[in-house]
Amino acid sequence: MVTVTGKLQSAINSSAVQGKVEVMLCGYGSRVPRHNGVALVARIEDDEITISADGSFTFSAPPNDEITPVITYYAVTIKDENGDIAQVNAYRFLSTPPTYDLNLIDPYDPNLPPPPLPPIITNMLLVMAPAADMIFDGTTYTAFKTTLPGNVFYPTFVNMIPGNLYTFIIVQDAVGGWDLDWGYDGNVHNATSIAKTPNATTIQTFVADENGELWPVGPATYQ
Repeated sequence: MVTVTGKLQSAINSSAVQGKVEVMLCGYGSRVPRHNGVALVARIEDDEITISADGSFTFSAPPNDEITPVITYYAVTIKDENGDIAQVNAYRFLSTPPTYDLNLIDPYDPNLPPPPLPPIITNMLLVMAPAADMIFDGTTYTAFKTTLPGNVFYPTFVNMIPGNLYTFIIVQDAVGGWDLDWGYDGNVHNATSIAKTPNATTIQTFVADENGELWPVGPATYQ
C-alpha cells in the first residue's frame, strides 16, 4: 500500500469539517481491476475520507504498478461540506516511493498512453517448489516448472508483461491425479486441463494480452 496525503490551499468554508475526499479506481475498462490477483472495488475507502479542520487529509491505496490492467488510475475528488465537487484530478501512485503528497506531484492525464512497460526479461526457466498458493511472477521468468505432490488450489499469475510468451511445465508425481486450478484468480483463460496420470508432464504456453492476462497460443502438449 502507498500513503497519500494532501492539504487544501485554502479552506472551503469556516466550519470544523472542511469537506470530504473520494478516491475511485478508474480506467480499467470492462476488466475487473486486481491487486496481486485479488479483485478490487472501485471505491478504495469504505466511506469518503474526511478533511480535517486545517484542510489536510490522508488515505492509503494499492499502488498502480501492482494493479492489472496496467491502464488503471485513481480519480481523487475533493468535495465541500454540501457534497459539491471543488476539485478532481487523476493520479497514478507507484510502489516506490511509498508516500505521496498531492500538493507536490503533477496529476496524471488518463487520456495519455499508459506508462511504458518494463523491458522484456531475459531469464528463462524457474523450477518452483509446489504449494497450494503458488505465485507465478511474470517479471522474473518466462517459463515455470513444478512437480505436483498434491492439488494446487490457489495459484496466482501476477505482473505478466503484455506480449510476452509464458510457458508452464506441470509434472505429476509418482502418485498422480493432482490438479492445478488455472482459473483461480481470473487472469488465465481457456487453459487445457493437465494430465493426471503418474509422472505425466503437461506443457502449456500462453501470451499475455494488454491487461497482463494469459491466453493459450495452442492446446497443451503431454508426455
